[in-house]
Amino acid sequence: MSNFPCSGCNADLQFSPGEGELECPYCGSTTTIESTAKEGEAPAAVIEYDLESALQNAPVGWASEVVEFQCKNCSAFTAVEPHVTATSCAFCGTNQLEIQPTKEDMLRPESLLPFAIEKDQAKDSFGTWVKSLWFRPNDLKSTSRLDGLKGVYIPIFTFDMKSSTDWNAQAGFHYYVTVTGSDGKSRRQRRTRWEWRSGNVRRSFDDWLVEASSGLSQELFTGLLPYDTSALVPYQAQFLAGFIAERYQISLDDAWQIGRSGMGSVIRGEVVSDIPGDTYRSLTMDTETWDKTFKHCLVPVWLSAYRYKEKTFHYVVNGVTGKMNGTAPYSWVKITLAVLLGMGVVAGIVWAAENG
Repeated sequence: MSNFPCSGCNADLQFSPGEGELECPYCGSTTTIESTAKEGEAPAAVIEYDLESALQNAPVGWASEVVEFQCKNCSAFTAVEPHVTATSCAFCGTNQLEIQPTKEDMLRPESLLPFAIEKDQAKDSFGTWVKSLWFRPNDLKSTSRLDGLKGVYIPIFTFDMKSSTDWNAQAGFHYYVTVTGSDGKSRRQRRTRWEWRSGNVRRSFDDWLVEASSGLSQELFTGLLPYDTSALVPYQAQFLAGFIAERYQISLDDAWQIGRSGMGSVIRGEVVSDIPGDTYRSLTMDTETWDKTFKHCLVPVWLSAYRYKEKTFHYVVNGVTGKMNGTAPYSWVKITLAVLLGMGVVAGIVWAAENG
C-alpha cells in the first residue's frame, strides 16, 4: 500500500470501485492498473499453495510499505498507507489506536476481489436495509447517523481438498407388526431390522472459505456471503490504495482446522445419506485426503458503526454484490404488541372451539 502519485498534481491516487482503476480525488486524473505480466506473457494467475509446504514457499509481507495499527478496544490489526498518521478503528469506531511494528513474516495475500460498489451507493443503501428490518423503532432511520463508512479488505483463507471415505454401519429398516395388548385391543407396532452395510463416498472441495478476521464478527460476515472466488484477481497493492486492509488474526494452521472441521461435517452428512434404510447405528468412517491447497485472499467490505440513542451498532455491505447486513436495536413496544396480539388470536380460537 505504498503511495501512487498522480501524474497531474502529484497527489495520492485511490482505487475507484466504479471504474476499476486508480483515480485522483483532486484533479480527476485516472491511471489503469497494469498487469504484472511482461509483454508477450499470459496474465498472472491466482496461485494455490500446497498446504504442507506453505510456510516454506508462500510469499510473505504486504509487498509494499504500510503502517499497521492495533485497536486497544477490539484488538484488530489494520494496515494503511504510510502517509496516514491517525485514523479511527474501522471495526469499533474508537480512536484508541497504537502504531505497531509491521509483521514482515505474515503470509502475503495471494489474491483479492476488488471493490465494485461505490461508497455513496453503500451509504445510500442504509435506508433500504433499515426498512427491511422487523420489530425495529420507527424513528431508526431518521435519528440514527451513519458515521465513518470505510472500505476494508477482510482477510480469508480458502482451502481445496479431495477425499475418499470408507464407511461401515448397521442400517436399520423399519417394519410394522400387529400386536395384541393386555386390554385385548390390537395395534400396529414399529420394529427395526438391522443389517451391516458398507460403502465409499468421494468428495472434492473447492475454495472452502474461512474468515480470518478478528474485527468483523462471523455472524456479520456470514450475512454478506457469498463471495465469488472464481472472480479473484492476483494481489496488487494498487487495489488497496485509499482503503484499509486487515491483517489476518487466525493463523493458517488454525484456519485449516476450522476448514477441515467444516468439510468433515459435509463428508459425514454425505456418508449418512449414503447409508440405506430408515436409520443407522455403529457408524465408523475412515477418510483419506489429498491435494490439499490453500489461498490467502482479501475480500471487500464497506463497514460503519452507527449510533442510535447513544448505543453503537454496525452496518456492513458486500463490496462486490452490495448485499447488506448489520445489527440494529429492537422495539420492545412492537414486540410486546405482537405477543399480545398472538395471545389474543389463540384465545379467540380456543373460545370459538369451546363455544362453537
